[in-house]
Amino acid sequence: MTASDEIALKTPDGLITGDSVISVIKNCIPAIKDPWMIPMIDFDYILASIRLASYGENITTSGACEKCQNVDQFEISVQSILDHVASAEFQTTIPVNDFTVRIRPLYYKETTEINKVSTTVQRAITQQIPNIKDEDEKQKHIESLYAMINDSTLNATISGITEIITPDGDTETNQISIKEFIKNTDPIFYNKVQDAYKNNAKQMEVPLSMVACSECEHEYKVSASLDQSNFFVRG
Repeated sequence: MTASDEIALKTPDGLITGDSVISVIKNCIPAIKDPWMIPMIDFDYILASIRLASYGENITTSGACEKCQNVDQFEISVQSILDHVASAEFQTTIPVNDFTVRIRPLYYKETTEINKVSTTVQRAITQQIPNIKDEDEKQKHIESLYAMINDSTLNATISGITEIITPDGDTETNQISIKEFIKNTDPIFYNKVQDAYKNNAKQMEVPLSMVACSECEHEYKVSASLDQSNFFVRG
């Protein structure tokens, strides 16, 4: 990574919009023409690879001992993160009653849009809601904000559905028809897809690493986050 890449990754708004990360990927891996369309199952592997090539084989993380509260710095192998991400399997087929629903990994663009809406809502709740004096108006505004998150999540989730197979073997791949079906049928279909995405995300999570306190030698676990705001930090 270049100095300008490091600066970009320290810009809060750039991280929220995703523009900073996209800029870094374009600079580091020019062969990827449209980083926005990287499936999330590949995205973390790409970030970890850039981290490994730029800063070396270890990432520094901190941990507070559960026993004596001593805070230590530990080094976690980036290669171990790569190995874990590479071995994670994405569940694409979801049985729902007698139907079969097939999904794909969401693209970085889709997950970024969800995060942007969530950030907008959180800012509104902390900055705008307290200034509304009328309680009924305040409640309506809060409900509309959370509806924004629900709609954003719903649209992204449905866009990830590639195919629905009926009990008779008929197949539907048209996105408009799939969206209408999911929005107007039994909620179990949407809930099952949501659960599958959550389980897939859990599979991608970097496992905790066992460490020992330098003061009392108590063993406990720490995590190495793939959050872009701290993952691309020297050390």
